Amino acid sequence: MMGAATPFSKVKRLDDPRPTRGFAQYMFAEDAVDDLSRARQGFVKNTGGKLGDVKNAGIYKNFTEAQKKEYRKRNPQDFEEEKGFKLGKRSLLGE
Repeated sequence: MMGAATPFSKVKRLDDPRPTRGFAQYMFAEDAVDDLSRARQGFVKNTGGKLGDVKNAGIYKNFTEAQKKEYRKRNPQDFEEEKGFKLGKRSLLGE
């Protein structure tokens, strides 16, 4: 997959059989976790859109448990829970 480099991106090795010229230019080593990170970064950069929940991404659903754990470690911002919620009505506790 193409996209912006992440801190975990590794340049592909010289003995990698994937093509380096033409339409499909593979600059980075194969890493499914990094591919998903770069795809999400590219989406925001190119469209300015807001990212959905990563758990709904098809690539993420196909990850093994070890890959999911590695993705969570590399991209904790994708798993931040909402903090500081407010109640719909005023209660005895305040707001």
